[in-house]
Amino acid sequence: MKIGLIGFSTRNYIPYIEYYENIFRSNNISYECIFWDRFNNDNTKKKSNEYTIHVVCKPGMNKLRKIFPMYKFKMELERIIEKEQYTHLVVLTTVPGVLIWKKLLAGFKNKYILDIRDYSYEKYSWYRKIVEQLIANSYFTAISSNGFKTFLPQSDKIITCHNIGKKFSEEKEIGDLKNKEKIIIGFVGGVRYFDENCKFIQIFANNPKYQLYYIGKRNLDCDLEGYCKRNNIKNVVFKGEFKNEDKPEIYRKIDFINAIYGNKSLEVTTALPNRLYDGILFKKPIIASKGTYLGEVVDKYKLGIVVNVNDMEELVMNQINMYIRDFNNIDFFIGCNLFSKDVFREQSIFMNKIKVFILS
Repeated sequence: MKIGLIGFSTRNYIPYIEYYENIFRSNNISYECIFWDRFNNDNTKKKSNEYTIHVVCKPGMNKLRKIFPMYKFKMELERIIEKEQYTHLVVLTTVPGVLIWKKLLAGFKNKYILDIRDYSYEKYSWYRKIVEQLIANSYFTAISSNGFKTFLPQSDKIITCHNIGKKFSEEKEIGDLKNKEKIIIGFVGGVRYFDENCKFIQIFANNPKYQLYYIGKRNLDCDLEGYCKRNNIKNVVFKGEFKNEDKPEIYRKIDFINAIYGNKSLEVTTALPNRLYDGILFKKPIIASKGTYLGEVVDKYKLGIVVNVNDMEELVMNQINMYIRDFNNIDFFIGCNLFSKDVFREQSIFMNKIKVFILS
């Protein structure tokens, strides 16, 4: 057996690849990784069992201009698969799967795993039909959010794999929100969703009881710092990129996690972001957007509060003030534990399926 793991980006963008690698290594399974350095910015040292395809296809490129890079990636990917004579494949995200769908269905039926981590081009019927075939002919298909089932076909081959690390529920201490003079709400990660966060910032603008943090690299179209300067908003702090190992210190200073993404597209309404798992790990309540699958999970397990930033500012502020006033440490901790148990149950099923896959 020789397995090829196909990534649509470089390793640093797909940390969940380690789930597969750890099991393959522990079972002495031969495998290789194939990455696409499509942003042309990967300077990491390559391992002996890694291929990197260097074809530039950066975000924001005209759709027509993306066709040729996609084609070059597809051709190089198929060349490597032929050359290495893999017996099994793991396809990370739907796009590379759709690019080589004929090869997968012809030569790897029930010998590949499809791993879906986001919504991409499912709005196109031809794309959905290919994904449906890929799922039906996979050994199994992993999804990182049950919200994806709204745009994927029904299939008993679909199972859930959460974006969690090894240290998932170790933090025990929960802050006492009721008696805090200042409440800090932190957005930790790539800073985007400009319109929604402008409305969110406006709700707390220059309120002495609240301070907002935005920590992470910002998208080019999300200049929230400029918005605050233009509107003379003083209680918002902006910090740059951080490393994963900085997270414990960052979250130690935060009372709420800002998970306001809006509800305009399936890309944001169906996903479960890393901030959800950060909230469970660091025991911080989450503020989520109404009309999202994340909001449903937060409501179900009592992990925070769900708001609509399009409501009147006074109404949203009253909701948050009431949540703080009525906050119960024990109920929140119970909710975190219930969610953790469900996550680990689903994660155990996923890991066992990989172990069975390598025996097929």
